[in-house]
Amino acid sequence: MQYSEVVQNERNEEGFFSAITKLALEIKKRDNFVVIFHHDADGSASGAIAIKALEREGKKVSSICLKQLYKENIPQIKELGENYLFVDFGSGQLDYLTEAFGENYFVLDHHQPIMVEGVMPKCSWQVNPLLFGINGGTEISGSGVTFFFSLALNKNNFDLSVLGIVGALGDMQDANHTCALIGLNRKILDIGEEHKLIEVKKDLRLYGRVSRPLVSFLLFSSSPVLPGLTANEENVRAFLTGLDIPLKDPYTEKWLAYNDLAFEQQRELTSALLVLLLENNTPEWKIAELIGEVYTFTKEKSSSPLSDGKEFATMLNACSRNKHSEIALSVCKGDRNSGYLQAVALMDEHRENLRRGIEFIKQKGIEERSSFYFFDAGEVIDESIVGVIAGMLYGSIISETKPIIALAKNLDGTTKASGRGTSELVRRGLNIGGALKEISQSIEGVEGGGHKIAAGARIPTEKLDSVLSLLEEKFKEQLGL
Repeated sequence: MQYSEVVQNERNEEGFFSAITKLALEIKKRDNFVVIFHHDADGSASGAIAIKALEREGKKVSSICLKQLYKENIPQIKELGENYLFVDFGSGQLDYLTEAFGENYFVLDHHQPIMVEGVMPKCSWQVNPLLFGINGGTEISGSGVTFFFSLALNKNNFDLSVLGIVGALGDMQDANHTCALIGLNRKILDIGEEHKLIEVKKDLRLYGRVSRPLVSFLLFSSSPVLPGLTANEENVRAFLTGLDIPLKDPYTEKWLAYNDLAFEQQRELTSALLVLLLENNTPEWKIAELIGEVYTFTKEKSSSPLSDGKEFATMLNACSRNKHSEIALSVCKGDRNSGYLQAVALMDEHRENLRRGIEFIKQKGIEERSSFYFFDAGEVIDESIVGVIAGMLYGSIISETKPIIALAKNLDGTTKASGRGTSELVRRGLNIGGALKEISQSIEGVEGGGHKIAAGARIPTEKLDSVLSLLEEKFKEQLGL
C-alpha cells in the first residue's frame, strides 16, 4: 500500500455538493440504517447529525460508536441493519469495507482515503472533501460533511449547523493563522448565524471562558503559553489581584469565570495579557493566537458549557474518553436533563484524570529523541486520554520545538501511540497523521493515521521500537532537522 499526503485534485465545491446530493438521494430510497461514528467530539457530532437527519426522514436507525474502525468490528456492525453509514471515518478503511458491505455502505469522511498500489479502492457512495480539492483538515470536518448531507436530505435541518461547528472545533480546525474557522466551515457558520443559532465575535480564545474559574483559565493556557503564568498558580493569583479582578462573587462566593466579568474587566485582562506577551518578546504569530473568533450557541443557557463551541466539544470528548459515548450522543441529540448532568460530572472526572496524569508525567519525566519527545505511561494513564495529556504538556514541561508521542497500554495488550504537535510545527511541515499512516502501511499489524497536528496508532508492542525509529526519521524529514 502507498500513502499520499494530499489527494491532488483541483478545488471543485460544485462537485462536492453534487456528490452529497446524489448520496442523499440514494439514502432516501433505502431503510434500516446503521450509523457508525468515531468516539471523539467530531465523531459524536457527526453521528448525532446523521441519526437525527435519518430519523426525521422516517428511517429506521441504529448506531454504534467506535474508537477506531477495525476489521474485527465488521461482524458486530452487520448484525445491526441492512445499510451502513460511516461518518468521520471510513475513507481510510475502504479496502475491507467494500469487501464486507459491497454496495450497501456509505462514507461521509474528511480523512485521507487509503490508496492500494496507488489506486483508491472502489466505493460507490463516498463523499470526502479531499476528493474535490478541499482541505479536510482545515476547511471542513466530518460533522461538517455530515451536516451538508443532512441539508441535502431536508433543507429544514439547518438547526444541525451547531453540531457541524462543534465537530470542527473539536478537530481544532480554528487553529490556523486567522484564529477562525475557514473554508466550508464558514458556510456552516453563515447558516447558523442566519437562523440566529450561532453568534460569532472576536475575544480571548483561551479555553474555559464559561466553565473554568479565572485562575484555571490562565493557569492551563497552552495556546498561547502565557510567560510566567502558565503552570504557575501563585503568579496567576498575583497577576489577577494586581488588576483588581475578583476571583469570587462577593455575594455568592462562586468562583468567577471569564464570561462572568464585566466588559471593562474583560478588556483590562485582555490588554494586560497582550502586554505580558509583548514584554516577553513573544513572536507575533503566538500573540495572534490570544485573540480570535469565539462561537456562542444562542439556544443554550449562557452559564452552560454547551453555550461555548470549544467547551461543548470538550464535554463530548470527556464523555467518550471516559467510555460513555452514549452520553455524548444523547447530549448532541438534545438531552439537557439527566444526560447533560451526567456529562457535566464526566467533564469534572475528565479534568481530575488529566490532572493526575500530568502529575504522573512530572514525576516520571519526559524522554527525548532527535525529532520528538515521548513518554510511556503504561497502564497508569488510560489510553483514551494519554494524547490529551501530551498536548497539555506544551509550555509547562516541554518546549514547542518538537512534536510529542504519548504511549499507553491498550486492553488487548497492544500499545496506543498518540501524537500531538503545535500549529507552528504544522506550518514547518509536521504531519503526524501522514507519518503514522505511512508507517502503518510498511509494518504489518500497525494501524494508524489522523491529522497533521494530532494522530494516533495501535502498535503490536514487540514492534514499538521499529515504529519509533521510523517516526524519528519521518519527523526529521518533515521538519528539516
